[in-house]
Amino acid sequence: MLIGNGLKAYKNNNPLAIKLLTYIILCSSFITLLSTGSQLYIDYTFERKAIDNGIKQIENSSLATLENSLWEISPEQIQLQLDGLNKLRDIEYITLHTPFNEHYSSGVLPDTSVLEKQYQLKHIEDGKTYQLGTLRVIISLDKLYQRLWDKALLILLSQGIKTFLVSIFILSIFYHLVTQHLALMAKYSRAFQLSHNPPALKLARKNPTKPDELNNVVDSFNIMKSNMQSDFEKRIKAEQALEQLNSELEDHVQQRTKQLQIANDELSSTLENLQLTQNQLIESKKMASLGNLVAGVAHEISTPIGIGYTAASYLEEQAKQHSGELSMIAIESSQMICKNLERAASLVTAFKQVSVDQSTEKSRHFKLGDYLDEILLSLKPRLRDQDVSIALKCNAELELYSYPGSFYQVFNNLIINSLIHGSKEGQPLDIDIEVDDSHDQHIIINYKDNGIGLNQQWLRDVFEPFATSKRGQGCSGLGMHISYNIITQRLKGAIHCIESATGAHFYIKLPKTITD
Repeated sequence: MLIGNGLKAYKNNNPLAIKLLTYIILCSSFITLLSTGSQLYIDYTFERKAIDNGIKQIENSSLATLENSLWEISPEQIQLQLDGLNKLRDIEYITLHTPFNEHYSSGVLPDTSVLEKQYQLKHIEDGKTYQLGTLRVIISLDKLYQRLWDKALLILLSQGIKTFLVSIFILSIFYHLVTQHLALMAKYSRAFQLSHNPPALKLARKNPTKPDELNNVVDSFNIMKSNMQSDFEKRIKAEQALEQLNSELEDHVQQRTKQLQIANDELSSTLENLQLTQNQLIESKKMASLGNLVAGVAHEISTPIGIGYTAASYLEEQAKQHSGELSMIAIESSQMICKNLERAASLVTAFKQVSVDQSTEKSRHFKLGDYLDEILLSLKPRLRDQDVSIALKCNAELELYSYPGSFYQVFNNLIINSLIHGSKEGQPLDIDIEVDDSHDQHIIINYKDNGIGLNQQWLRDVFEPFATSKRGQGCSGLGMHISYNIITQRLKGAIHCIESATGAHFYIKLPKTITD
């Protein structure tokens, strides 16, 4: 009991020494196992080689003698020879069967770990071969394994005792050279207080002829103590001076605070106006540039599309004047080309209309249903490789007087956000856009998807600037802050994110008529 308590206390007080002892034992044990395994492998190879040499000895000398004894029909000599072979190393059992139902054997047949050899004995005379019998040699490996096992136990026992003794010796040296001094340093550090100005740290050991690592640590610790003591005294003096200065400057600070508050309010108002003006200028310039770019691109694309459509139509007319398989192929190809060029032209027209609306941002009369169809058409290239289904429910005769470009930005942000942040991997995404125009002065738009939805935190933060759930994947923000500003400021409406059990749900309320 006393020994166990002592070991427990030593373990708690000297964890570094215990860790060192553990590593020494582990490394020594690994090396011991490796060397023991190598030695056993070498011994096993040697033993097997000895067995093979015994077999070769039988093959080279004993087989001929047995054949002569069988030919001369000498049972005593045969049995004597078998008993002699049975005395060879690791041979446990040897038997001889003749074609004349004669049986000779020597030894006891083992049960396990055997190596068996068979030899056909024959005699050749006057060119004829006479079969004399079959020699069967049974070699046991149990003794070989037992010898190896005994050797392994001896090696492991001797190496284990040596490892334990060496580890205890190293642990004792480590304690006298390092551990006890580290414990003294720890005790000194725990009792260290700057207010009492303790004496310098000294270790209870003979000074070495050459400074070692412990000397360097003690010197560094004493230097640090002196610096800390000096800094502590300076801090006390500085705190006293600061307290006096604070007492003198308190009234002055109050006066300056009032003046700064007034100046800060004026500066905040000016800065807000400047930022608003700057944002308006940047947005106007960006939209104007976008309008010019889209107009130029639309013009450049429309020209080759028109030329291609004319050429395909002409090819179709010429092919109809001829018959044959080649003419049918030309007609089908021309129709396919015309169909796809018409589709491309409709995409360019829709994109041009949307882009012009964004760049000019002029209020006008437009049918909401038709414009939403144009927006979805312009997004088709983006949705082509996505498993997305968009259902639009809107009165075809619903006409608004508002900013159509702003509608594009809002619905573009909503749909792209559903694709990037709401879609579930391996599942189709369904988006429902329902427009309610039953009210006189305003419309209600419910935008829903069946994606992963928004948790309680995102319901609060979804309209915050730069809020995104995939910032590490190249996304700078959900874009809902922009949509919120467009709806509340430009379109004079309101947008709310409603908690839903399936996907995201945005409730949008907008006036039917808006003034510039």
